[in-house]
Amino acid sequence: MKQTIKLTLLTALSILSTLSCILLTGCNTIKAVPLAYTANEDEPVAYVYIDLYKKSEISGATFITYDNKETPKPEKFTYWSPVELPAEVPIKAYLHVYYKEPRSDFGDKSCIQSCCTVAVNTLEASRDVNTDIVFNIPPLEEFGEYTISYRKGAGIPGSSYVTLTKNDTKEVIREIEFN
Repeated sequence: MKQTIKLTLLTALSILSTLSCILLTGCNTIKAVPLAYTANEDEPVAYVYIDLYKKSEISGATFITYDNKETPKPEKFTYWSPVELPAEVPIKAYLHVYYKEPRSDFGDKSCIQSCCTVAVNTLEASRDVNTDIVFNIPPLEEFGEYTISYRKGAGIPGSSYVTLTKNDTKEVIREIEFN
């Protein structure tokens, strides 16, 4: 009897400790990793943060490269942010934009519910975005901090917006719209 209680207690403690480790360390959390191109400390630089957000799945814009520079691929569950870019010169940045609309489920108890689920999911799927874009960045201030963010507009399929904002003033420096 005492052995059964000890075994049950040890099992419960091991399950709790495993769950605690998962909750505290995170399961597949996406982490920002800084990226610097400039080897010379005398070059003027600006810092561009990438605003990646989670809405049922990861959505947003991620940095690929700029002006066809060689950029390493980020490790799994990481993305580049902030990116140290040359200041005071225009930059052609390449971004990957991803958005997945959450899907509806009306059930499958009747033909009408199943048909509604298929019809609505088809409309929701038309809002999905998974593409590479070119984002032209005007000359940035030396040591300025900026954020590139992505948002999905209303409607079907709805436009997508990528925005460059100056962090301290919240001024929109550049915004592009695409479908």
